Amino acid sequence: MYRGFSVRPLVGRDEVLEAVTASVLRPGGHGAVVVADAGMGKSALAAAVAGSVKGRLDVHRIHTSASLSSVPYGALAPLISDLDSQETDSHLGVMRSLVRRLFPEGRYESSAAPLLIVDDADSLDEAAGDLLVQLVASGRIRVLLLARRMADIPTGLSNLVWEGLFSRHELPPLTEGHVHELCVQVLDGPVLTSTSTDFARVSGGNPMLVLALLSETVRAESLVFRHGVWLLHEQMLPPEGRLGDLLRAQLAVLSTEERDALEIIALAEPLPAAAAFDLGLHRAVDSLTEAKLVVISGDQVRLLRLLHPLYGDVVRQLVPAARSARLRRRLLTVFDPGSEEGDNLLRWVTWSLDCGVEVPDSSLLAAAYRANNLFDSPSAFRLASAVKGPAHATAARVQAARACYQEGNTEAAREMIAGATAAAADLTTLKMAVLIRVQLHRWKEDDDAGIAAIAADWLAGVDRIEESAGADADSELLADISSSRRGGRLLALTGRVAEGRFASAEDDLRDILAAALEAGDDEAILISKTLLAELLVQTGRSRAAYSLSRDAVALLDLGGQRFMSYYQFVLYRHLAVLLWLGEWEEIQSTIQLGVSGVFGALVHVAGAVDLTLAVMQLRHNDRTGALVHLSASVEGLRTSDSEGLLTLALALGAFIAASDGQPALAEELLADGASHGPRGAAPYRLLARGYEAAARFVSSMGREMHDALREVAGEAERAGFLAAELELRYLSLSLGDMEGLNRLRKIAEDFEGPQAQVLSRFARAVLDEDADELLRLGSDPAEPGWERLAGQCTAEAHRLAKASGDRALLQRVQRVLGKQSGTAPRTKVGVPLLTRRERDVAALVIQGYHNAEIAERLFLSVRTVEGHIYRTFEKLGISKREELKQELLARDGSD
Repeated sequence: MYRGFSVRPLVGRDEVLEAVTASVLRPGGHGAVVVADAGMGKSALAAAVAGSVKGRLDVHRIHTSASLSSVPYGALAPLISDLDSQETDSHLGVMRSLVRRLFPEGRYESSAAPLLIVDDADSLDEAAGDLLVQLVASGRIRVLLLARRMADIPTGLSNLVWEGLFSRHELPPLTEGHVHELCVQVLDGPVLTSTSTDFARVSGGNPMLVLALLSETVRAESLVFRHGVWLLHEQMLPPEGRLGDLLRAQLAVLSTEERDALEIIALAEPLPAAAAFDLGLHRAVDSLTEAKLVVISGDQVRLLRLLHPLYGDVVRQLVPAARSARLRRRLLTVFDPGSEEGDNLLRWVTWSLDCGVEVPDSSLLAAAYRANNLFDSPSAFRLASAVKGPAHATAARVQAARACYQEGNTEAAREMIAGATAAAADLTTLKMAVLIRVQLHRWKEDDDAGIAAIAADWLAGVDRIEESAGADADSELLADISSSRRGGRLLALTGRVAEGRFASAEDDLRDILAAALEAGDDEAILISKTLLAELLVQTGRSRAAYSLSRDAVALLDLGGQRFMSYYQFVLYRHLAVLLWLGEWEEIQSTIQLGVSGVFGALVHVAGAVDLTLAVMQLRHNDRTGALVHLSASVEGLRTSDSEGLLTLALALGAFIAASDGQPALAEELLADGASHGPRGAAPYRLLARGYEAAARFVSSMGREMHDALREVAGEAERAGFLAAELELRYLSLSLGDMEGLNRLRKIAEDFEGPQAQVLSRFARAVLDEDADELLRLGSDPAEPGWERLAGQCTAEAHRLAKASGDRALLQRVQRVLGKQSGTAPRTKVGVPLLTRRERDVAALVIQGYHNAEIAERLFLSVRTVEGHIYRTFEKLGISKREELKQELLARDGSD
């Protein structure tokens, strides 16, 4: 369903808009210059400035162009239409005509000086520029100049910047957050975070290119609206329509030499600058760099790339096949693509295939491996399928299977990978075949026991390859064999950690890590640290886990292409650690780390990223924001879910929807989760069950649902899943269940992380009947999101004060309650504040029933009834039973 593009305000330009507006509102004789590349939003900013000064200043727009730059006063033509034909070359005559237009009544006041906005001021002719300088000097006008380069603005006008009369401003690229905001505005609906991130990266944050991408991907139906969320489902950049038109317009003004250089760079990207210079393209490269179409990067070897990845993708699709072949032959006269390790290997091999050139199987295989690492699955499959010789047939089949899996075609991947483990003749092919089997197993199966069998096959394959090498095995092969054996053991341990067998796995992981560190086996170090981090965070040692997962992320980054197949594995676990530690800023920076690959590649981590953001919003007590991210997460996980997180996301979404007064949505999500069955690591399965029970409890308020939540927490306790148990007991506590506080205090006291510390304080205060501590927690929440239980702290303090008859304490509690009620949105019509059970309890309180009688009638404990009553008081802004009236329930809007 496509809902159409909506009208949009400026995004990410608030500060510069405010600054430019302030500059042009200074008295006549002042102004501003905005410098930015094409498409960065100079004209949109100028329109916003014009709108902000409307009614205060007269605004005139002057449009220039390259064709008018050689015509004296050409850009001013619309404002000097009454100029006598004999005075077209008269500076004084033009000035008089312009002044008559600007001041029809003949009066000049500095405070009412009109604003002239000059588009493309770098194309303004010198004569017009001099005229504007004179009018500025006389204080008669204000000026806003829009330009790509400051150096190309007429000298007289640019000097006004150095003299302080004009302020200078630049428009930087939009951040990923700003691009997400722009996508949401334009598409008028939630957008998968990875989708907007893809748009941000491929466009370089250029608003014009973002808008073109949105238009073309919607038109081509590669960007679709599915289950209430916009997402990319195809890795495709259409060369036609607005994108193609924009690029053709830029190519049209290039010289023949500049166009040759641009197309060669795009086709061979990245291209060593020396090769372009050997082709005699020095001036063309300089011009393209100055025009900001091409950038030079690299240290020892200077490499040429197109500034925006989008340009490269579209240029390659626009170059006709015959011309592409001619350019390739021309480049080969001065450039040897060299080894299979170069940065441009993938592009060069693909270009060669496009031109019908025969490529060695080894190069095809290396390029396919690189394409898969970049999640460019279509290219990887094409390259692997082009392998002809039997020597590389198994390795090619493995890469083709990997490409199919990444594209979501699991059945084809399963067929291709069958028998590959036994047929693999080298350790790399064996490892890749094993990893694909693991991914396929996790995609289909609901247990991790099969991982051990796959690990055993890996070790058997290593033994077979070692036996085949015999006495000819050199030291390098022997080191690789040792590394592969560590890999097999680590895979078996991955299964044990996923099953929750933490105690038996920890010592083995530490032994392997020590051996890997001694051997300098970076791959084993990466996996060992990641698995240990997962184990430690699940057993309450989040800070120790952080040290390990942070090291793993650094190794992943340093390894470049070598470790990209582990990207998702490492990212998921590091994000989990950051969530437990409440490192919100680092979560934001980590999810921006991303994959620097092809357009659409981030869809493979989209679900986990948005799930992380949803949990973060929930911890900050923002249920609306959490639901938006959960909707996006669910759609992302339907596309790619190697960790089995979909059922957890659905259960969490159901709980938030139920808590937010959306029972129909909660039921829909619960039914969806039930249709998928349990998947993922054992602790996450228990969490999914816990959130499902919590969702049903909030919706129906049946006592058996509280029992179900307690039972899941008990299972987590018996299994030793401390992190899952802490979250489940916290969840139960936030729903009013005060039982199990002794256990909560016990696990929270030794659990690392800010949330556990607060829970430990709460449990200890309740058990010790420490009303002062409860008041401190209730009046000054120690952590974001603690508002969920702050009211419970105050309610418990209120109960203790009443039970003790301490009037001073009771007054303090009531002051805190008053403070809380002054900030809580209690009586907004249509906002459901009370849950169904809270309304049931409140109705019986109004009828005069005592707490014990209510507990008996509703099959609840007295403590649970008390919790419901105090939460009701807090939500409605009251502190006494006598103040609870039927009118308040009617105003509550829950029905």
